[in-house]
Formats: sequence, structure tokens, C-alpha cells
Amino acid sequence: MPVTTDHDRLLTIGEVARASGLSASALRFYDREGVLVPADVDALTGYRRYAARQLRAARLVASLRRVGMPLAEVSVVLEQDARGEVQAARDVVAAHEQRLVEGLRDARAEIARTLGLLGDGDRCRARVRAGDLADAVRAVRFAVAPGVPVAGAPGGPDLTVLTGVLVEVTRDAVRLVATDRYRLAVAEVPRADTRREELRAADASEVVLASVVAPVAWADELAARCGATGSSESDAPERDASRLVVLDVGAGALAARLEGPDAGGVAHVVEAQGVSGTFPDHRVIVEPVGTSVSAVSALAAGLASRLPVEADRVGLALRVDGVEVVPDTEADVFVDPEFLHEALAAAGPTPTLVLDGPTRPLAVRGAGAGFSVLMPVAVA
Repeated sequence: MPVTTDHDRLLTIGEVARASGLSASALRFYDREGVLVPADVDALTGYRRYAARQLRAARLVASLRRVGMPLAEVSVVLEQDARGEVQAARDVVAAHEQRLVEGLRDARAEIARTLGLLGDGDRCRARVRAGDLADAVRAVRFAVAPGVPVAGAPGGPDLTVLTGVLVEVTRDAVRLVATDRYRLAVAEVPRADTRREELRAADASEVVLASVVAPVAWADELAARCGATGSSESDAPERDASRLVVLDVGAGALAARLEGPDAGGVAHVVEAQGVSGTFPDHRVIVEPVGTSVSAVSALAAGLASRLPVEADRVGLALRVDGVEVVPDTEADVFVDPEFLHEALAAAGPTPTLVLDGPTRPLAVRGAGAGFSVLMPVAVA
């Protein structure tokens, strides 16, 4: 008489349900969908019997469905696990986890915006170092659109907001963004009033608590008061860049107060109403830059002096040992040389260029927190 081991024993649907955490109705559903088919089905009664080794699959299904994995991907994980391709199965699970992380980040950002709307005018207060704020304004100032475009032009977007600087307050930083549609610059200033234990999530900087598009005149005056390098205000008193600036952002307005008395004995306050309109979503441009496996990065020290700024475009090749200005036939990307010159100046003495492809934005990164991206120029 043959010996039946526990491994060969068939289990009832109730036994599998109790051991896996799946209900009997769920097991029937996964059978109908072809995800977890029982080892035996009685032709007369329809009773399902499962092999003991299928408990592992049932537990995997229960776990993966609890975290919302689609059935098609659950089937892939089970098939790979059954073939012993454990790493391939783990990769599918890891990819689903990454989608969950990104979805949670987006949900947090949306909830923060919703809470801001429900606040009906509440403002967010943040403290930053004056010197850091001055450097951030300098890092993005070149990308502000010049002039005063017509608001709400028929058949076109409202470009008025591009003449300002987007100010975003997050849990751990104040972010400044400027763009004229052809280039985009971003700089972050760490908050001096946030303790590390308050940053509960790794993506804390992505949750925007308040945002306003500041008039460029407000940003310029604030930078001058904070001690921006190259300030044209010859009559401005000497200032300590390590002092704190208190920013109040929200409800369509901004106010900045430089803590501690100025030379005149009174702390200076810079206030402004925000620029109306919808600022472009900079994240769709910024986040993908430099993230692909084919991205190329190269140091660009000394490149500014080699740029033909009077030309309509310049072809660049990113090499292992640096960036070269090359003929059109050898170029990896074409950009506006004047725009690139300004971006390099804002990045500082040791800029790095990052390129994902000839039609992707070219990123210009410096030693500080700020960076910019330039839209590639098409070759006629």
C-alpha cells in the first residue's frame, strides 16, 4: 500500500482558507480567474481539493492582494515562484512597491493642496537662512520670463505668471522655481525651523504646504536685503547672511521679515501680492532628468568661455572627460548658447551637465542646491 506524505495530502477549501487568510469565496474566485487552480475538483460534488504545496501560493496571493497588486501581476509572481525564479518574482513585487510609494507621495501632495484650500487663507510660516535665500534667488533669477506678457491672451496660455518666481513651502525646505518656457531653474533652501524628528517620511520635501508666485521685484528686493552677491543697491547697509528670514506664504500673498534690526534699528519687511494665474507643473520636467540608465553626465568647467553666445544654437557632445562644443554632425544635443551661458553662471565654477537624450531637457547642476534645465533646440 503506497504511503501518503503530508506533502501529497489534499486539503479542503476550508483548510486552505484558514491557513492562508483567504476566504472560501475568494479561493473560488481565484480558481475561476485561473490564478490559483485547485489540484483536484470532484466531478460529482464540485468540491475543490488543494495540494499542500499550494498553501505557499495561496499565502502569496493573500499577501499581494492585500497591497493591491493586479491579478495579472499576481499570476506572474506565482508562475515565477513555481519555476524557482525567485529573484524575478521579487522584481515584480519591488516594482509594485515603487508604484505604491509614488502613489502615496502624489496622494500626500494632493491632500496637502486640499487642506490648503480648506484652510481658506491660512498662511504657512517658515524660517530660512538669509544667505541661503539670497543664493537661491540668484540661482533661478536668470530663468524668469522678461517683460509683461498679456494675461489670458485668446488662443494661448496665461503667461503673466512666468514673470514671477514660484515660492513653495514644504516640511523641510523652501523651493524657488522660475521658467520662461525655454529653460527652468529650481533651487531649495533648507528650513531652519524644522527638526529632523518631524520629517516622518522620506518624501517630506514633496508635500507642498503653501505656494505663491512672487513678483520678481519682491524676489530681487529680498535677495538684496539678504546680502545677495552682486547686489546693485550701493546704498544698502552691510548685512549678515547668516541671519534668519521669516517667510509667510499663502492666501495669494507673501511677506518676508529679516530677523534682527537693520542699521536703522528696524527689522525690514518685504511684502507683495502674488501673481495670479497657474504656474506650470515643474515636476513633470524636473523629475525625469537624469533618471534613465542611458543618462550621460559630464563636468562642464570652462565651457562658458567657449560658447558662441551670438549664435542661434550650439551643438554639444558629452564626453567622459568633459563637454565639447562640436559641429552639428557630432552633437548629442543642441541648445541656445546664451541661455546655457546664463545657466552655467548661475551654477557656479564647477557645473555638471546631465543629458537623457537629444530630445530631453539638458540639466545644469552646480555645487549648491539649485539646478536648471534647458529645452533642446531643434535643428532646422
